[in-house]
Amino acid sequence: MWEHRFGRTPSIIGEAVTLDARPFTIVGVMPAGFQFPIQAEPVEAWIPLGSVSLTAQWLEQRGAHFVEVVGRLAPGAGVTEANSEIATIAARLAASYPKSNTNRSASVRALQAELVREYRLGLVVLMCAVAAVLLIACANVANLLLARASVRRKEMAIRVAIGARRADLVRQLLAESVLLSFAGAVLGVLLALWSVDALVAASPVQIPRLKSVSVDRAVLLFTMAASMATGILFGLIPAVHLSRADGAETLKDAGKGSSGARSARMRQFLVVAEVAASLVLLAIGGLLLRSLAALQHVDPGFVPEHTVTVELSLPQSRYPDAAAQVAFTRRLLDRMRTLPGASASAVATTLPMSGSDLGMGFTIEGRPEDAATQPSAAYFSVSADYFAAMGIRLVKGRVFNSGDRAESPSAVIISESLARRYWPGEDPIGKHLTLGYNHTGAREIVGIVGDVKNVQLAENTHPALYTAFEQAPWPFLAVVARTSGAESALLGSLRTAIVNVDPDQPVGRMQTVTEYVARSIATPRFTATLVGSFATTALLLAGFGLFSVMAYSVAQRRREIGIRVALGAQAGNLRWMVVGQALRLGSVGLGLGLIGAFAAARVLDSLLFGVSANDPFTFTGVCAMLLVVLMAAAYLPARRATRVDPIVALRD
Repeated sequence: MWEHRFGRTPSIIGEAVTLDARPFTIVGVMPAGFQFPIQAEPVEAWIPLGSVSLTAQWLEQRGAHFVEVVGRLAPGAGVTEANSEIATIAARLAASYPKSNTNRSASVRALQAELVREYRLGLVVLMCAVAAVLLIACANVANLLLARASVRRKEMAIRVAIGARRADLVRQLLAESVLLSFAGAVLGVLLALWSVDALVAASPVQIPRLKSVSVDRAVLLFTMAASMATGILFGLIPAVHLSRADGAETLKDAGKGSSGARSARMRQFLVVAEVAASLVLLAIGGLLLRSLAALQHVDPGFVPEHTVTVELSLPQSRYPDAAAQVAFTRRLLDRMRTLPGASASAVATTLPMSGSDLGMGFTIEGRPEDAATQPSAAYFSVSADYFAAMGIRLVKGRVFNSGDRAESPSAVIISESLARRYWPGEDPIGKHLTLGYNHTGAREIVGIVGDVKNVQLAENTHPALYTAFEQAPWPFLAVVARTSGAESALLGSLRTAIVNVDPDQPVGRMQTVTEYVARSIATPRFTATLVGSFATTALLLAGFGLFSVMAYSVAQRRREIGIRVALGAQAGNLRWMVVGQALRLGSVGLGLGLIGAFAAARVLDSLLFGVSANDPFTFTGVCAMLLVVLMAAAYLPARRATRVDPIVALRD
């Protein structure tokens, strides 16, 4: 903000600035990388908590338990010591304020761990997927190097026969493999530089610090080190294997067209490892994709389609009290009712699943008040047509209407889950409850509405209660409107309506309700998409690895196949000989992969929704898919085996 709004003026400290028509003095400039709290939209200015009347009032109310505290540990102190001190303070407060603090405590957690708590497992899964693809690619490289080394066995035997030392052979082969690795690393870095921005742009905004990810010096150094290590490790295996070969035996085997049993076993082992790792990735990706599909079919309790919303924050200078705030919303709603295409319009303190929720404690009339078990629910203050605009169904009673004004008897609407929890087997209509907000009086329950998902689709439904906006106005609100036509047209009309009511009113983020509901599952979609991409890559690599092994095996067995053909072997028998060998390798890999997949699925259980970690459909499907790919990879070499000319094979 200092750079974009004030041109990095050195004398900015002490200057006055107007925020929401109120004067403030600039006392500091934070570094560009500072971002607190971590949230979807970047924060550009910070003001004291007590400088706004809405937040200042919470400082005087002991029921405001939603405020979070951040502190820095003293030198030498740890989280355990801090928790002990906090427990002592909480006990002292409970003794001093039994009504609000009985059985209430607090806990200290590391901020870094708290920021990444919801995303740690998902990011670890992505890291493991990357590592698995790397290992599969390395196994393919090792397979190709082993095959190439087998072809060069005669060459290396001749070099040994004319005096080459073992160290010379190892050095030469290592130099070749490291050179290949270096070329691959350079290409990979270029691809990363071109694609990382697109990947970050597609990532969900909720993951902390992901937008600042870039290919920096540390990433480049790690990439080069990993590539060099790969080249050395997987180039060393065939280099040592070749350098140990007996010259005379090698020349004999080369004349017979044999590739060496040890080399063949090593290649088969690598193929089995590739198949096993691929199955693990495919199973994880399949479970995450099925979980994502289940999330997308969850009923949120409202109808997001054909609905738009905009966030507003009324400046305290122009709307200092409830009367001014109510007058603004009346003018705005009157204007919105005249908008073409708008079938219903309303205002609310916040919308469900918008990333901003408010909890409210309450007491039930006629029941003893117990601070230890004080009930609470998600709280919304809404205007008359809110339930129609959001598509929330009325279960019983009535919704708010134009008669629910400040001077009217206070009313409240509750959700189905709240009614079931606190009035099981009873009719709560006509009963009263008191909200723990500004010491307001008892409110009559006038209606029951359907449950909605307030935070995210994967959550269990929580109780909710609604008050009439004119009876409990707030300076921040979400405007919502439903249309039967194009949402984009209504968004433009909505902005115009706000400007007509108050030209100086800042207009916040405008979006469709469908967009922010989709954003609530952006993180699982991002994880599932990436893991699915890695699993697909692993599947293709495993198929290519098996194809290369089988193709090389057929090439090495041309003389044997030629003899079989000369003795009358049928094409079908030859194809099954090759495909059967591939299936035996694949079956071993599938068995090992299933063990790993079941273990990995249990670890991922907290990331899944609507699907079991041992889902038989997913595991059966990925096994079948992998078998199809393996059979396709083996078919071409098998077909080539049937076309071997016995005369040419025997002559060679």
